[in-house]
Amino acid sequence: MAIQNVFVVGAGYMGNGIAQVAAMAGYRVKMSDIEPSRLEAGMAEIERSLGRLLAKGRISEEQRAEAFANLSTTTDIGDASDADLVVEAVPENLQLKKELLGRLDDACPGHTILATNTSAISISAIASATGRPEKVVGAHFFGPVPLMRLCEIIRGVLTSEETFRATDEWARGIGKETVPVRRDIAGFIANRVTIPGSLEAVRMVDQGFASPEEIDRAATFGVQGVPGPLQIIDNAGIEVSYSASMAIYEDTGEPRFFPPPIMRRLISANLLGRKSGRGFYDYSTGKRAPYDVAGAGGTDAAEERTDERSGVIMRRVMLPMMLESVRLVESGVAQPADIDKAARLGFNFPMGPLELACSMGLGSVLESADELFARTGNHNFFAPGLLRDMVNRGQTTFVA
Repeated sequence: MAIQNVFVVGAGYMGNGIAQVAAMAGYRVKMSDIEPSRLEAGMAEIERSLGRLLAKGRISEEQRAEAFANLSTTTDIGDASDADLVVEAVPENLQLKKELLGRLDDACPGHTILATNTSAISISAIASATGRPEKVVGAHFFGPVPLMRLCEIIRGVLTSEETFRATDEWARGIGKETVPVRRDIAGFIANRVTIPGSLEAVRMVDQGFASPEEIDRAATFGVQGVPGPLQIIDNAGIEVSYSASMAIYEDTGEPRFFPPPIMRRLISANLLGRKSGRGFYDYSTGKRAPYDVAGAGGTDAAEERTDERSGVIMRRVMLPMMLESVRLVESGVAQPADIDKAARLGFNFPMGPLELACSMGLGSVLESADELFARTGNHNFFAPGLLRDMVNRGQTTFVA
């Protein structure tokens, strides 16, 4: 089907970014929200973003003007009546999303695709609020949307192939690199494989094992300018990461996705990360600085750091990501190349988790996982059967 008119619900960080890139690609875009002030803020952010792109020479003045000409705003959900595609980008709350899609189902013509930008919630659960589950699909963008290249396209249990392909084609048409997720699993690919490692980083802070700064340095192999797992959580918002983790835990019941207690304590204290001035780091001076996070130790004394200790931290963060990636291959959710692509593009990793596992040696990965699981009983380190079988067969790489 031909997509010309796009209706974006939500003018916040993700919504205004999606509206911007769609308008820049030539689609007629309406951006909606419940309050005019939110729409004004969203349009102001689009103006700033386009201004930055113009200043850097990445777009021309004509392209900037064309994008604005393609954009309009509304507070009336009924204005989706001419939409070919709707993208909802409201907060990560299942009931809120179901209520919204029920209203959109009533407002939109029968051919309209209803896409949800959820980062972890089941597409099928959201689609159940509509009379057109075959037209509901996941389109998970990564922020900031104008700069990040990845968009995961997720099939619900009843999503039609036509809907799946049309949404994928549209996302590629607005400049994104897409990764298909053909089974509806909570967390999809990028978040599904990175969350266990991120939660292990949080767990080390909660246990007082290491400071956020030490963990991030070890997890990025000391490369300057590359954000570590705790910086990424702070940038996204601790409450956002907590909600995504809980959505996967509630869907799977797997303890490796249950957030450590320190996340709830920080959220209760409104220490949400960069947006609130403090999270796992202190941003009150305008720069990121270490501090004593809930008594977990933030001084990061140099004499306490050793290569051996950094290696332990690195394994505790990276192994869960690699093992979860193997589970996705084992269950047929995605091809190895797509898993690595999602991790690289979604989080700017230098290599994907399966690529890293192969470079380390699958036997070494299995040995490290077995040792940590035996010592800790932590299911983050329980090796999937596929990895054990591959090592036993002498297989050294994943074949898509």
